[in-house]
Amino acid sequence: MTLVLVAGGTGTAGRQLVKELLARGHSVRVLTRHGGAPGTEIIHVHGDLVTGEGLAEALDGVDVVVDTTDGKTRRTRAVLDEGATNLLATADGAGVRRAVLLSIVNVDRGEFAYYQAKRRQERVYESSPLDTVVVRATQFHDFIPMVAKPPSHVGVIPAFTRTRFQSIDTRDVARALADAALATEPASENLITIGGPEVRTARDLVVAWKKATGTHGLVVDVPLPGALGSFLRAGHNLAPGKEFGSITFDRWLADTTTA
Repeated sequence: MTLVLVAGGTGTAGRQLVKELLARGHSVRVLTRHGGAPGTEIIHVHGDLVTGEGLAEALDGVDVVVDTTDGKTRRTRAVLDEGATNLLATADGAGVRRAVLLSIVNVDRGEFAYYQAKRRQERVYESSPLDTVVVRATQFHDFIPMVAKPPSHVGVIPAFTRTRFQSIDTRDVARALADAALATEPASENLITIGGPEVRTARDLVVAWKKATGTHGLVVDVPLPGALGSFLRAGHNLAPGKEFGSITFDRWLADTTTA
């Protein structure tokens, strides 16, 4: 049985990873800034990635670290680079044998702040003396409703023009992360890219979401400006030949709208 510490274990991907690891019969600690209630199957441990407080205790006896942390706002972005530095330095001192990071497909081609911060986080892993694996994934399925739902309240549902997605289910992402974390041999690949099972236009996905959820509103084709728009139109969010996921967007919709 392997003891895995999951940083970001209360987030979208982290929660699925915790479920996957437990289903495989392994022990899991979830790192949080505030700890958690005792007596549950999942052990929550206190640790602050930015200050380093509590990390040594949280990592005591841990075999593998998986980092699914996020930091989309300026205030939380320090978690990505400073947090990674503190986490891996402490993990190395604690005798952790492997560290796995969840990142984003072609993050090194992104010219906007969040992707640049994720790339700095990757570099921390690349320079670590630990056995490390970076798993780059395409956008999660919930990216589409995250963009489409807010403006639907005023009757408009945006569909980005000249944009395609190869979205992936977080359950499939969790499977890839668990595979990387639990491998018994040193990593033969330090960078793994995974994508969803199909490539579809933004409009196609938005229309499918609207129908499945019964959302009212007019689907409007809109160009996405800025660096993110350029990134998506160039197809840098796709992973040709790296189809790992098996759960399609339509299946995800069925699962989430009937739950």
